[in-house]
Formats: sequence, structure tokens, C-alpha cells
Amino acid sequence: MKLTITNWDARPASFAAQAAALRAHVAETGSGLVLLPEMPFTPWLPLSEKKVQADWEQSVHEHDARIAELGTMLGVALAGSRPLVEDGVNRNQAFLWADGLWLPVLHQKCRLPAEDWYWEAHWFEPGTPQTTPLAFGGLKFGFAICTELWDSNHGRKLARAGADVLLVPRATPDFGNDVWVAGARALAVQTGCYVLSANFAYARTADFIFEGLAAACGPDGELMALTSAATPFATVEISAEASRRAKTTYPRYIYAGERDEGRNHSM
Repeated sequence: MKLTITNWDARPASFAAQAAALRAHVAETGSGLVLLPEMPFTPWLPLSEKKVQADWEQSVHEHDARIAELGTMLGVALAGSRPLVEDGVNRNQAFLWADGLWLPVLHQKCRLPAEDWYWEAHWFEPGTPQTTPLAFGGLKFGFAICTELWDSNHGRKLARAGADVLLVPRATPDFGNDVWVAGARALAVQTGCYVLSANFAYARTADFIFEGLAAACGPDGELMALTSAATPFATVEISAEASRRAKTTYPRYIYAGERDEGRNHSM
């Protein structure tokens, strides 16, 4: 199966042109799934320390509409994360949308920053982590939303449960280095999974710029693709067999029989 990673501009005025460019890329490459960033269809709300519930609820509606619109336009599956209100509580929910349906991805972001530009703990609550990979298109998918890339225990649990691919929708700024790409490569080495990330690439404010650098890493940590301003989309071929074989080799086999660590997922 071929999967596409994206640099994405969340500003509504940018939607039509980049959707058309993405449609052309998907048609040319034969991709079957497009990974989008974290909550990709409205400008980044946790930039503000103060939660505005009406803005969150509007974002929920915008995401539902845009995901269906883009997915129908492209004719392929979409993955990422989206805002949600569940029993009166705000969550950041991983999603996989295909053929007009929400597939049962049971993962909500658990690790929530609370600092300048990233007041996520003020806007939504930690949710339930995924423990069972989602089967789709001959592969098994796990999710780690942004900060969760650094939770190697979560990634290893999903790998032991059979994940072939870890999808990492993120919203990370320009630090002047490639630390998030390095993190994706390290997680691939630890788990034996392909690790694919997608990110924003636009200026949220004059002094806050999302870096792009969406990355696709193979199960031995090799960098398969990296996006840029000139090349905002990249497509790679995924082999379930390569991931399963990697899990039997160093250093993955060392951890294959370990018991899951008990963690407080609200941290």
C-alpha cells in the first residue's frame, strides 16, 4: 500500500489550491491513504492560553465537513486527528476516514503540553490511548499524536500488538533543526514499525512558524521521504512483511516479551 505524508496550511483560504495539488499528487502516485497533521482544518487553537469553547465547537464542525470534502475529492482514505466533544468533554481524537465512514480508531491524545503556543491542556482533556492497531488496506495502524511520538512505551505497546505503521499527525514549530525527524527515526528503530508524520507548514503568527518537515521512516529508521516547501507531499510504499521481519531483529527482539509498563496517561 502507498501512503502520502503532507505539509499542510490550515488557513481556510489555502484549502482549495492545496487540495487540488494534493489530488494531482495522489492520482500520479497511486496513494491509498493521506496522512494530515494534528487538527488540520482550522488555525491552531491552543496558541491561546484561554479556551473559547465556541471556537472549539466550530472547529469540530469544520473538521467534519472538510474531512468529508477532501476525502471525497481525493477518492482515498484520510488519517490525522480532529477535535471532538465527547459527553461534554473536549478531546483530540485520531481518525481514519474511508469511503464516507469513520473507522474505529480508539485513540485520543493523552500527553498534553501547557506552555506558550501549546496550551493544549487548557483546551481539551487527555483521553484513552490506543492499545489495538486498526487493520486497513492490508496493514495494521497505530497512532501517536504529536507529543506522543516521544512516548516510546506507547509505540512499543502498539508494535507488540502487531502495528505495521505508526501514524504521527503533529503541529510542531520551526526549532531550526530536525529534532522531530530524529524522533520519528528513533521510534522506528525501537518498534520495527514504519513511522510516518505530517505537519503544518505556515506562519500562524509573525513570530510562530510551523516547520513542515513531514517525514516517512522505514522500520530500521531509514529516512524514506522528507517534505519541503518545494515538495509539500511525498508518497512511500509500505510493506507489512518488512515491518514484521524488522520486529525479530535488534533491538526489537530484546523487548518483545516485556510486560507493559503501567503509566498515568493523563500526564
